[in-house]
Amino acid sequence: MAGFVDKTGMIKKIGLLTILFVALSICAEAATGPTLLMDRQPDSVEFTGGIGPTVKYKRISAPYDFGGDMTVWGLRCFGGKLRDPAIGLMYQAGTLSGRSMKFNLEMGGLSLEDSFREDSRVKWRASFGVGKYRLRTIASGLELNKGSFTFFEPMIFGVLPLTRHIVLELGAGYTFAAGTGVRIEGLAIQSELLLGKF
Repeated sequence: MAGFVDKTGMIKKIGLLTILFVALSICAEAATGPTLLMDRQPDSVEFTGGIGPTVKYKRISAPYDFGGDMTVWGLRCFGGKLRDPAIGLMYQAGTLSGRSMKFNLEMGGLSLEDSFREDSRVKWRASFGVGKYRLRTIASGLELNKGSFTFFEPMIFGVLPLTRHIVLELGAGYTFAAGTGVRIEGLAIQSELLLGKF
């Protein structure tokens, strides 16, 4: 097919991402390094927040039998009081290229997140917003399909403090979204490297 994407390399990448996710999740559970502000000062009402890059795994399918595994890069920032839910902003974009076609995806919106009270290193997040996509030919740039969508993405994250001001977050969730002729909805695996006050 004209839009066929070689899946062999992507299967290897998925395997490596899965192994990395499991290994880092175990590290996050057993980490004895820097402690989070919530652990050091549980009754504090200090402001916390951070900013940093994100990388997400998504699988998409589009018309003309085009589809595959996509890496979506982005930026996220958030802030709030220590014991209250934090509000954030996020933007992500990715490109999936085949032999003759290319699919571009952009997503942006707000997020609401909080730690589970029993464990400050595990937290939930709900992101929601809007996005757009475009499928076009590589040779001529002819647009075959484009549109916009809204999305809702609940996720569970593990938090691994690297220093007092740098944390690695690893999470998994599900993207609820609808686009005409494309499937964006599905599993989402994401990692973030955030700098700030935690």
